[in-house]
Parts: sequence; structure tokens; C-alpha cells
Amino acid sequence: MGKLFRAVLSLAVIAALALAGLYMYVRPTQQLDLAYSELPVRGKIADMLTNRKLEVALTEPEVNSLLKKALAEHAQVQPDVRVTGAQFTLEGDRWIADVNLLYKDRWEVGARLYFSMRWQEPNLIASHTETQIKQAEIPLDWFQLEPLTLPLNDYLPKPAGVRGVTFDNHEVKIALKLR
Repeated sequence: MGKLFRAVLSLAVIAALALAGLYMYVRPTQQLDLAYSELPVRGKIADMLTNRKLEVALTEPEVNSLLKKALAEHAQVQPDVRVTGAQFTLEGDRWIADVNLLYKDRWEVGARLYFSMRWQEPNLIASHTETQIKQAEIPLDWFQLEPLTLPLNDYLPKPAGVRGVTFDNHEVKIALKLR
């Protein structure tokens, strides 16, 4: 009876250590939030008039704010998972988000999410394509976000509209049209 008790106790200790190690592995490595700033529309229009082009360039920090706003509006991405912070970086039409997630309102998880971008008039659509926790890839069957939708026309004055969008390495160029 004593050997059985020691064996069960040893298995319980090993399982507890494995769970603690797993939790330490998935914990976020950086503090992130969902704070964002509004797009400076007047400044963009002034730049457009100065350059005499119907084109506006959004920088990486501006796109970061737009995507954070979209995430903040839908932070509960699954019934048990909520996004508590994000930081986006651009690589052409592929956007990478370092995110902090909260699982079951208790367990913090740091992950990297990959998005492919496309322009589907009248919205810019960010589709979640991949998730990694450290070097481990998480199957999309386990965790996938709904596409993020950015209605770019909402940021423009009424006579202007978006004609097209192109993705450069660290900025998004928006070609405008008059409605």
C-alpha cells in the first residue's frame, strides 16, 4: 500500500510540475494593452493637398491603432478567450500581432497571430491565418479569430472615398476618389 501511495504522489508531483512549466512557457513576455489613438484625418488631408495626390499613406503606428480599435471592439474572441493587449507590425500584406490573451478570466497567455490583408470595398479585411505560442504552432481548429473589418471610408470626409489599397513594407497606401 505504501508503494502505491508513493507512486501516486510521485505522479501528482510530476503532473503539477509539468503544468507549472507549461504555464510559465505560455505566459506573456511583454505588457500590452488595447489603447489606441484616433486617426489624424485633418493632417492626412493636409498632406494630400500639399502633395497634390489623391493618396494617403498610413504608417505602421496608425495601422496599429486602427487594428487595436477593431480588436478592442471585439475583445472577447472566443467564449473563454479575451484579448487584453496587442501590438501590430506590418510586413507588406502580412500583419503580425503580438497579443496577450486571458483564458477563462484567469490564465494569461502570450501569442503571436498572423493576418493576411485584403481590400474588399468598402473595407480593409484582416484574416487570421496562423497562431504561435513561442515556437509552437497552434492549429486553427483550436483557435481562430473572426476577420477584423476596418471601414476606411468612415475616416474620410463625405466627398472622398477609397479607390484602392496597396501594401508596402511598413505602410498602407490608400488611393482616394471623389464621390
